[in-house]
Amino acid sequence: MLTDFLQDQAALYASGGMTAQQRDPFEVVLEFYDELREFVAGLTEVGASLTLASMPIEGMPVPLALKSRISGLIANRPQQATPEGMVASGPDGLVQWVNPAFTAMCGYTLDELRGKNLGPILQGAKTDRETAERMRSAVHQYRPCCETILNYHKNGTPYWVEVAITPIVDDAGQPLWMVARERELTDHVAA
Repeated sequence: MLTDFLQDQAALYASGGMTAQQRDPFEVVLEFYDELREFVAGLTEVGASLTLASMPIEGMPVPLALKSRISGLIANRPQQATPEGMVASGPDGLVQWVNPAFTAMCGYTLDELRGKNLGPILQGAKTDRETAERMRSAVHQYRPCCETILNYHKNGTPYWVEVAITPIVDDAGQPLWMVARERELTDHVAA
């Protein structure tokens, strides 16, 4: 059952009422929360139906303003050369979900990571301890952070990654999830 807060967030998302900063973490939640994703799809379908119902009868051109708005949304959408790794953790910081790109990056599957804290698994001998502590502190305080850190693949190979962590909180400020988008930095030389 979706809470009122999540239904409100879904409505904002489907209507285009979220900022880019709000959309990014919400899209990570949509990746793993099936019920919420289905709810957003239903809202989007209803919105599209209403838009089409208000359009002129056949033979009339689509309004230029609508074409322009759709083209603008498509053009402003960032194009990713490589897929981002995504992770969702509960308020306790323990992994609930990872996407296939994250698994490809680090070598660990969801089954291996579910219910665990990522830091001790991915960090190693040459990981900067101050960076790791800033990230850990942000997660415990439910605040966003963005860091570049040296992690280690399951096979022991080091790799640099940029990690952007965003808390998802309800209307009362209570944490629901921490979501992370991770991008491997291939231009950095691993230690």
